[in-house]
Parts: sequence; structure tokens; C-alpha cells
Amino acid sequence: MTSAHSNPIVSSVISSTQIWLNQDHLNETKVVEVSLNAEELGDDELILETDNFGFSANNITYAALGFKMGYWGFFPAEEGYGIVPVWGFATVKVSRHPDIQEGEKVFGYLPMASHWVIKAGKVAAHGFSDVHENRKSISPVYDQYLRCSADPGYDANREAWQLNFRPLYMTSFVLDDYVAELSEGESLLLSSASSKTALGTAQLLKDQKEQRSATYKVIGLTSPSNVEMVKATGCYDDVVSYNELEKLDKTDTFWLLDFAANGTLINNITHAIGDKLSKISLIGATDWEAQEKPNPKLLDAEIFFAPSRVKLRQKEWGHDVFLKKYASAWQRFAQKVDNTFFEQTHVGTDNIIALYKETLNGNADTKALNVVSFK
Repeated sequence: MTSAHSNPIVSSVISSTQIWLNQDHLNETKVVEVSLNAEELGDDELILETDNFGFSANNITYAALGFKMGYWGFFPAEEGYGIVPVWGFATVKVSRHPDIQEGEKVFGYLPMASHWVIKAGKVAAHGFSDVHENRKSISPVYDQYLRCSADPGYDANREAWQLNFRPLYMTSFVLDDYVAELSEGESLLLSSASSKTALGTAQLLKDQKEQRSATYKVIGLTSPSNVEMVKATGCYDDVVSYNELEKLDKTDTFWLLDFAANGTLINNITHAIGDKLSKISLIGATDWEAQEKPNPKLLDAEIFFAPSRVKLRQKEWGHDVFLKKYASAWQRFAQKVDNTFFEQTHVGTDNIIALYKETLNGNADTKALNVVSFK
């Protein structure tokens, strides 16, 4: 095998096109060009070139919780600005690591930028991690890059699905595992039921009821305009709109899996079913503009942090077994909702910013699998 050190560098200076956000005013963006000099890379450093990435309400959550959860720390910009993290495919453009070849394709957590410098560590057959001192990470799960050539979940014909669903479905996968472990038979209410993470969770919970000998019902809560779309996926036992919460069975007990982070909605659910709401888990923030945020202490709610669960199961099962289990579940889900979504491409900074703002303002099509690229 040829050492990465001997590979020729086509151009020593690479221009990285980056989209920065004003951290205090998320609707303000600016495009910045940053020069990356390949000749100045240190040992084990790489320049990744972004091939394409997905984009959905999940990425707005990263921006909205940038300070609170530490998402701004992954890809630092100038004071007052941040770069939204995205999940995507990248090619190793320049490598200073002997075991990582230029031209290799990887999948992982990237900045909204055309190129980025990382420092490879923990290199293994399945992938490697970014251990760069500039990366202020909140979990090692976010730092892992999977080598597509060794990834059981990679399918070259379904990249749009992987870009848009895979990172979200990872949350679904470990949340389902968590609920199955702690469930006492409560019916499960999933707010923001049309969101990709909620759909994935619902599908897993519903489809595995029989083998678990479980008695819970999986109920999606969504806005009136999304009821038919959510029903059509087949992921839920029942779907109830936010303005018909009184239809919930008062003889049942419930566990709310909240993906919206809308305090008013949780209050409405509590009002509708009273002391029948036995548990609340806060997972996402699709309704980031909600006037009232949920207060975990007042609600006696827990915050579910998916990377902690991923880390736990990877340690218990081993990385390879975890990936295989995940890939199998993911493929079943993709087949189930195949006809619900359509692919949509967005190329260039103007179109990327337009998609970002549409999603920020709640106007993006939730059925679109967005495939986003800088060129």
C-alpha cells in the first residue's frame, strides 16, 4: 500500500467555502472563503472535501441549541458566528495520516462548508475519529467518520436516504432500545410525529411489539395538516391531531416522547389526560420558535441524549455488532416509508442558504429528502 505521505498534492492551497450564522440571530447568514494550505497540515491531519449532505429540522435544532448543548463547538468560526453541523459524505482530499488514503469516501458529522481540516485518530477498519484540538465535542459519537467501503449500512443507490435519515434514525434506534428496556406497558405518545426521528422511532416501536410481547400503543401527535401524511406511513397505531387531544383514551396511561420542545403543547397534553401522563422524555426541538419551552424540573422530565445510549450499546455489543444491528433496522425502515418521501437537490451557496431559511421558518417540505452540495 502506498503511504498517504507520498501522494501528490494537486494544489497546495484549497479554498473552503463556509456558511456562517449569527449565533444570536439565526436568520442572518454570511458566506466566507477560507484558504487551507495543504503544505501546512500537521501529522495525521486531513482535508475533507464535502461531497453532499442532508438537511432537515434536525439541523435547525443544532443551531437553536448551539449554546445550550454545545453544538457550536464542533466547527468554530469567528466570535459571534457559528457553523451549523450537518451529516454527509466527504472525500479525503489531502491526507497526512499513513493509514488513510486520499480519495477515500467517508460518512459523518461535517460543517456547512466545502472543505474542513480534521485530525485523524482512533483509526480502525470501520473508520476513524476527529481528535483535533479545535474541536470542542460533546460526545465521541459525533466525532466518528465511517469508511463507506467497510460500512454495512452504506448503499450507493440510496445515498439521499442515508444523508437525511441515517443520523436521525440512529437516535430512533437507541431511543426504541431505551423505551423497550423501561416500558411498563404505557401507550407511547410521540409529538411532532411527522418528523423523521419520530417516524423512525414509531416504526421500530410498532414493528417489534409482537416479538417483545408488548402491550403499548404507538400514537403520533401532529398538526392537523400532517395527519394524513403521518397515517400513510404506517408507522403508528393511531394518529391524533394537536387540536383533538381530548380523543386520547383516559383509561390508558401514557409516556410522552417529545420531539417538539413546545411547553404549551405539553401543557395541553397534560390538561387533556391529567395524571394519566406518567412519564415525559425530551428528545428534540423541532418547534424551536415555541414561545414557551418545557421546563424539565417542573415536568419531572428526563432529557434523552442519544449519543450516551449509542456509546453504552457500542461498548456492550461491540462496534461491529452495533453497526450490523443498526444497518438491518435501518434498511427495514427505508423500505417501509419508501413511497412517502422524494429526493430534492440543492446546489450552491445561494440555494443552500435558501433551504436553510425555509427550514428555519418552518416552510420546508417535510417529505423532501434534501441532497445538498456546494457544487
